[in-house]
Amino acid sequence: MPYYDFICTKCGKHFEDFKSFDQADDPELCPDCKAEAKRVFEAPEVVFHGSGYYCTDHMKGKKGE
Repeated sequence: MPYYDFICTKCGKHFEDFKSFDQADDPELCPDCKAEAKRVFEAPEVVFHGSGYYCTDHMKGKKGE
Protein backbone atom coordinates (compact mmCIF):
# COMPACT_ATOMS: atom_id res chain seq x y z
CA MET A 1 0.00 0.00 0.00
CA PRO A 2 1.38 3.42 -0.93
CA TYR A 3 1.68 6.64 1.05
CA TYR A 4 -0.37 9.62 -0.11
CA ASP A 5 0.39 13.28 0.59
CA PHE A 6 -2.31 15.59 1.97
CA ILE A 7 -2.56 19.24 2.94
CA CYS A 8 -5.14 20.66 5.35
CA THR A 9 -7.49 23.27 3.89
CA LYS A 10 -7.75 25.08 7.23
CA CYS A 11 -4.36 25.05 8.98
CA GLY A 12 -2.12 24.15 6.00
CA LYS A 13 -0.46 21.15 7.68
CA HIS A 14 1.24 18.82 5.19
CA PHE A 15 1.06 15.12 6.14
CA GLU A 16 1.16 11.62 4.70
CA ASP A 17 -1.25 8.73 5.10
CA PHE A 18 -0.80 5.05 4.28
CA LYS A 19 -3.85 3.88 2.30
CA SER A 20 -4.88 1.12 -0.08
CA PHE A 21 -5.53 1.95 -3.73
CA ASP A 22 -9.28 1.55 -3.14
CA GLN A 23 -9.24 4.17 -0.37
CA ALA A 24 -6.95 6.70 -2.10
CA ASP A 25 -9.80 9.08 -3.01
CA ASP A 26 -11.68 8.78 0.29
CA PRO A 27 -11.99 11.99 2.37
CA GLU A 28 -9.15 12.63 4.79
CA LEU A 29 -9.14 14.69 8.00
CA CYS A 30 -6.23 16.72 9.33
CA PRO A 31 -4.68 15.01 12.38
CA ASP A 32 -4.32 18.39 14.16
CA CYS A 33 -7.50 20.41 13.56
CA LYS A 34 -9.78 17.68 12.10
CA ALA A 35 -10.68 19.85 9.07
CA GLU A 36 -10.91 18.45 5.55
CA ALA A 37 -7.60 17.78 3.81
CA LYS A 38 -6.96 17.67 0.07
CA ARG A 39 -4.72 15.15 -1.65
CA VAL A 40 -1.52 16.66 -3.07
CA PHE A 41 0.03 15.30 -6.25
CA GLU A 42 3.80 15.61 -6.41
CA ALA A 43 6.39 14.50 -8.91
CA PRO A 44 7.82 11.07 -8.12
CA GLU A 45 11.43 10.71 -7.11
CA VAL A 46 13.55 9.38 -9.97
CA VAL A 47 16.82 7.57 -9.38
CA PHE A 48 19.01 6.37 -12.23
CA HIS A 49 21.26 3.35 -11.65
CA GLY A 50 23.93 1.78 -13.80
CA SER A 51 26.20 3.32 -16.38
CA GLY A 52 23.64 5.96 -17.18
CA TYR A 53 21.59 7.26 -20.07
CA TYR A 54 24.18 9.83 -21.09
CA CYS A 55 27.06 7.33 -21.19
CA THR A 56 25.19 4.66 -23.11
CA ASP A 57 23.21 6.80 -25.57
CA HIS A 58 24.70 10.27 -25.95
CA MET A 59 28.40 10.18 -25.20
CA LYS A 60 30.57 10.50 -28.27
CA GLY A 61 32.29 7.20 -28.84
CA LYS A 62 35.04 6.00 -31.06
CA LYS A 63 34.62 6.40 -34.79
CA GLY A 64 32.87 3.48 -36.39
CA GLU A 65 30.63 2.73 -33.43
